[in-house]
Amino acid sequence: MAEYSDAYTFLAEKHGFGDSQRYLRVLRFLMTPAQAEIVAQLPGSPEEVAQKSGLELTAVKENLELLHRKGVVVPRDYKRPDYYMFCKYAERLWEVTESLMGLDLYTEAETKELFRLWDDWKQTDYADMTAQRWHNLKAMGIQGLRIVPAYRAILDIPEILPYEDAREIVRVQPLITVVSCSCRKHMRVMDNPCSKTEADPNCLQFAKSAEYSLSRGHGRRISVDEAIAILDKNEADGLVHVWVNRAKVEAAMPYALCSCCRCCCTVWHYADIRQVPNDEVFAKSRYEARVASELCNGCQDCVDRCQFDAIEMQKVEGSKRLKAVVDPEKCWGCGVCTLV
Repeated sequence: MAEYSDAYTFLAEKHGFGDSQRYLRVLRFLMTPAQAEIVAQLPGSPEEVAQKSGLELTAVKENLELLHRKGVVVPRDYKRPDYYMFCKYAERLWEVTESLMGLDLYTEAETKELFRLWDDWKQTDYADMTAQRWHNLKAMGIQGLRIVPAYRAILDIPEILPYEDAREIVRVQPLITVVSCSCRKHMRVMDNPCSKTEADPNCLQFAKSAEYSLSRGHGRRISVDEAIAILDKNEADGLVHVWVNRAKVEAAMPYALCSCCRCCCTVWHYADIRQVPNDEVFAKSRYEARVASELCNGCQDCVDRCQFDAIEMQKVEGSKRLKAVVDPEKCWGCGVCTLV
């Protein structure tokens, strides 16, 4: 660490933001200088950190436990926190330090300030980084995320594959927790609440992420039936299910089945800010919305629910009313337009 001006810069560099004053301001909020020095000694046990730093073991343990609750450090074993690591990457640090359900860590004013600092970073450095990442992945033929259709929209369709069925994704998980959605919490604290839902908590975490949420105290363990009920509500509110783009349904990074909205989702919202097209971020589902024109009464509810701007009201031959028309190029097969 000798070549760095201080511990904060050393830690910021680990996440690729050593030159970002915005990111350094976040780290300074989350840690005192003494705590940053402790974290800079990680990975390691409290005993190893105490030996390296010359601090009292009790003080090291107390600070690491507090930083774990804050989301800054992560224990290797959630059931036996005797070895810690600095949070692995910037997006994860943002997500967990803003996921505060059930945690009494900050005053209302402090929470607002933390979220403001993260917002300043996300609107600029993060948006630039993720835009470039999506461009690079698309150039390699990779789409990291995939749309999972609303399962109530495909109930009567034969041969649904397991990874296309949100219920099946949930059923195979060994551990499920529900947490407050960091994306919507962020926008709500920034006085820009979600336009789709007021439900909270409604973000499903699996496997290691679920274990982590329980160890830290910001998640609640739920059953498969409870998880499916949350999915029902999310679909009814017009949220879009997003999963990792792979055929297996067992939990994999990021260990969460997201139900996203374009106004809040950190991936989607900041891709929009940098005008990253949807096809660089999300792989389509195999499904495509179609309108039974003879049944369409022109209510426009499906237009309002579509987050991909794929539906327009158009004049249709033989009808005095405008009818909903789907642009197949813009449709990502999420299915929420059918649940009106």
